[in-house]
Amino acid sequence: MENFNIVSLIISFLGGGTVSALINWMLINFSDKKDRKIKFLDEQIIKLYGPLYYLVIQSEKLFQLNNKFIEAFNKEYVIKNWSMEKYTKEILTNETTITLETANKYIRLVEKNNEKMKDIIDKSFYLLDPDDIDVVMVFFEHYTRLDIEKDTDGKITIPFQIYTHIGDISFLSPEIIEKIKKKFLNKKQKIEKLLKK
Repeated sequence: MENFNIVSLIISFLGGGTVSALINWMLINFSDKKDRKIKFLDEQIIKLYGPLYYLVIQSEKLFQLNNKFIEAFNKEYVIKNWSMEKYTKEILTNETTITLETANKYIRLVEKNNEKMKDIIDKSFYLLDPDDIDVVMVFFEHYTRLDIEKDTDGKITIPFQIYTHIGDISFLSPEIIEKIKKKFLNKKQKIEKLLKK
């Protein structure tokens, strides 16, 4: 009750016009903040998180296709006992080569997506959320290592003992896939909520 009396006293002292102007200023200020927030989120989605999302879900599908080929390869050629006859060995060599080359083509498409991702990140790094920087730097490290430590056939060029000390290279880590997917969907939801207010 005491707060109400103070507010009433201020209103009577300042007059209705001043209070009305103050309320309008507060509403405009709130509206400007909301508009800036929407604009920034929109820019993040259009220039960074949206394109990255599209590429990581593509790469996820490419990994799944690669895995299907590897599983089929193991069922058909690794687990079964094949004849050691020359003709059978020639056919198997041809079939296994074709199967593995096909599986590897899907990974090469992931690598092309990684190049696109790096270009997007290079151009729009300023839009990156601070909590995503570490994951993006790990992506950059693996991207660079793939470029430097492997030849055009995808074979490691450095001695295996050194490679084991440095650590494995990931074509695209599950962490960055999940992080980008989560962030993109989160930002879309935030914009939808702000637009409803």
